[in-house]
Amino acid sequence: MFLALLVLWLVFAGSITVSNLVLGVLISGLITLFCHFFMGYSSKAFFASLKKLGAMLHYLAVLLWEIVKANIAVIKLIWRKELPQSNLVHFKSKLKSDAFKVLVANSITLTPGTYTVVLDGQDYAVHALDASFNEGMEENVFFQMTEKMEG
Repeated sequence: MFLALLVLWLVFAGSITVSNLVLGVLISGLITLFCHFFMGYSSKAFFASLKKLGAMLHYLAVLLWEIVKANIAVIKLIWRKELPQSNLVHFKSKLKSDAFKVLVANSITLTPGTYTVVLDGQDYAVHALDASFNEGMEENVFFQMTEKMEG
């Protein structure tokens, strides 16, 4: 974290001078110490999250692809000119981490035509514009990927 803050400081400073370097080291050190003592920052946790960076980028790519596919499905639904059969589906997840549960809930909401109505513990309730959008929701790709990241 210290090095990242120092590099950021030097980039924003615009020039590398002795005074910018000394001030950058001082400020970066103080911020790092503050985060360590008062915010629970741990370099081990930081490096552990860096190990999952590839999986997180893959998740982002899959999310973007799912958004594109959902947009196409919603457009087809609109062009059919039939009333959609919206529905609400309830299911449970196997995820343990609250952060991953929220990530999946937000990912579902970001895909057009579906949104997460309730996230309570392990329980999800997802509303879909059309019943076909909720098929296999319990086994969707977001749950599979986050379960692998969770370990």
